[in-house]
Amino acid sequence: MNTELKHKEPDLLKPTLIFSAVGLFIPGFTAIGILGFQMLLSSFGLECPIAWTVLWLITTIGGLILPILFFLYLKTFTENKQAYIKTRLTFFNLIEYTFLQASLARFFTSGQTLCYQSDGQIGIELVLSAWLALPILIGLSVLFGQMSGTRYEKE
Repeated sequence: MNTELKHKEPDLLKPTLIFSAVGLFIPGFTAIGILGFQMLLSSFGLECPIAWTVLWLITTIGGLILPILFFLYLKTFTENKQAYIKTRLTFFNLIEYTFLQASLARFFTSGQTLCYQSDGQIGIELVLSAWLALPILIGLSVLFGQMSGTRYEKE
């Protein structure tokens, strides 16, 4: 058995591309989660448009902090974590996808529109913003792959 160390980068792009293919079809499911969170905020006594503003603030902050946390996780990457990297990357992609979906929606709509107008487009903004999140996730995976540094594993 050869015990030489072999250069091994964790494959972060392929799982993200697979997630992105699925992500084309799941924006409605994540939109339901976002709407549920907005309703939860409203149940605490926030007016609907203010609840959307709070939700957008939370998801924007989360969308900025989560990649930093995942990058720090990758910096502590070891051979023992190799088995879990794809699972954690998929979890990261799902949470970041939802954060980006909610955060980007504010550029296409307002809390007033989402709460009080029934113009037939409520929800379309969330689908569009979810699709816009997919290239960002792919870009983050490429960036993580480049920044994660050299990894080694036994052959």
